[in-house]
Amino acid sequence: MSARFITARTLLAVTVGAAVLTVPGSAAASSAVGSFAVASFAQNPPPQEPSAAGGPTPAVLPTVREAADGLPGHTVYRPAELKALRKGSLPVIVHGNGACATSNLEGITFLTGLASQGYIVVANGGVDEFPVPSTPDRTTAHPEALLAAARWATESKRARKQFDGRVDTTRVGVLGHSCGGIEALAAGTDPMIDAVAGFNTGYLAEPSFGGYGRDRLADLHTPTLLVNGGPDDVAQQNSVENYAMLDVPAVLASDAAAGHVGLIAGLQATMGWQVAADWFDYVLRGDRAAGARFAGPGCGLCTEDGWTIESKGLPL
Repeated sequence: MSARFITARTLLAVTVGAAVLTVPGSAAASSAVGSFAVASFAQNPPPQEPSAAGGPTPAVLPTVREAADGLPGHTVYRPAELKALRKGSLPVIVHGNGACATSNLEGITFLTGLASQGYIVVANGGVDEFPVPSTPDRTTAHPEALLAAARWATESKRARKQFDGRVDTTRVGVLGHSCGGIEALAAGTDPMIDAVAGFNTGYLAEPSFGGYGRDRLADLHTPTLLVNGGPDDVAQQNSVENYAMLDVPAVLASDAAAGHVGLIAGLQATMGWQVAADWFDYVLRGDRAAGARFAGPGCGLCTEDGWTIESKGLPL
């Protein structure tokens, strides 16, 4: 088990307890697949982020949850002490919620944990928005909201001020859960996206959630992670079938006991955000140790109870 997993489980209370809530308005395939974007980060990885004292980054950074200044309907999760981090060092992750909801409260532990690993996370939904009941037939995916968040974080003057210039504008990941995973897969075809992760998701056999179908998988151009929660996850088969259709470097990971929401909002949420962090550490930061969680001899997640892993095209 990795040091990150041991430390983070021990400090879960710190991870959540360190989140400072602010009110709205605060400023605040085959080996040939490896020729895709994954080759770039494997050959030219960015330097690993040091702490202010020059040592390794702490396992868990204190975090803040706040409004996105100038971007209504979105919430930011970020490291609290930005001045302790190097300018231009924090990649951006944009997140789509389960049910394509305009509330990110369900995933607050997951999103806080991911931000604690040195990421600027921008989630759909305002700081004070609560979930509204919906049904799949009345739900529409909005990948454009994720792309708007990515552009705001990397291009706007307000974001530059809110994050004190700490954003790495060249490294952007997209992430989503369930219907939010459909949003992430659809947004992932945009050239500005460098990594994709979808939890408990996958395009249905017939276009859905506003006409989004499996034909769009051919347009993905970056490494893609699909995670399901085993037999009790309604999206398990979709994730398996979507993974089989991917022509980019990819991983299919399954936690047999998690079900549809366990890795995002249940007892396994700590494991969930660590899996997401390892994926983005590997793809966006070129961290081969993180990549070894998913592929290669002694695949780290392969040794975790209840987990099964498939991968293709990852250059380790």
